[in-house]
Amino acid sequence: MKNSLDYYVKVSAREIYFWCPFFEAFEGMLALRTPDPPRGEEGILHIMVSPDFKAEFEKLISNHKLEWNLT
Repeated sequence: MKNSLDYYVKVSAREIYFWCPFFEAFEGMLALRTPDPPRGEEGILHIMVSPDFKAEFEKLISNHKLEWNLT
């Protein structure tokens, strides 16, 4: 996604199959990648968010109490 904000969200490896389709449902807001297969107990989702949706996305991940980093 051009000019997107790159978020890296940490999720449980057992729940990665839940979170991928969940985030993919927000078409137009974000694009999702799983850069590496989960190792151990946690996996990382690389989520590229349109700058227009930054506040909404951060509220969404905050509501679900997910740990994330913005780069």
